[in-house]
Amino acid sequence: MQEWNEITMMNADALRKRMRILAALDIIFSEEEWLRVHHYEDKIQPGLAWGNINNGAGDHLHVLFTNSGTLIKGFDHESPLSPHAREDGEIYPGMYDEVPEALMAVLRDHEETLDMEDVTFCLWQEGNDLPWKVGNWIQMAMAKEDKADARGGAEFLLGYLEKNSEDYADWAKGYYDLPDLPLEAVAEVYEGKPVTARLIKQLCPERDVAATLGELQQRGYPVEQT
Repeated sequence: MQEWNEITMMNADALRKRMRILAALDIIFSEEEWLRVHHYEDKIQPGLAWGNINNGAGDHLHVLFTNSGTLIKGFDHESPLSPHAREDGEIYPGMYDEVPEALMAVLRDHEETLDMEDVTFCLWQEGNDLPWKVGNWIQMAMAKEDKADARGGAEFLLGYLEKNSEDYADWAKGYYDLPDLPLEAVAEVYEGKPVTARLIKQLCPERDVAATLGELQQRGYPVEQT
């Protein structure tokens, strides 16, 4: 529950900043986009940004940032709330209940990319204001499922949104098989400072600096071309 509580204390701007930072770090550590876990696109279209977590094991988290609000939709393939675990093969009852139509319209417009039917939890925020809201599915799941399963894997997937540079460094060393990481350099990115060639070389000496800076800039992360 810790990850759920921590994320629901953040407004949309703070969440967007964190997803952009995590995606920037993954870009620095991996030339191959398919190997990255954290992704962020600053402008899919006017007024729409998209954050994504994909752990490569069949689980994913999509976050839509729109002018009218923010939607988080997650899928834990082992959750009993998954449509694939249900006898009728349908989305868990109440999953999208009460989601504002403006957010549902964006989700439907990008249905194929966002795996609309692969969902085990959903929450949203209107405007940039707390609190986050949850549909009727949570009450039904709490009544019918084991308590550990009732949030649809939200704690597991929200846990990929590491809240500080130390947590990210611990995760990255294992995932990218790194012997060590200069924590001060990771912290610079976590603080939102522009990425420089020096910083890239500190974090990943073998990485193509020009290509990395170009991709970071394209994805909306500030860089310094020095």
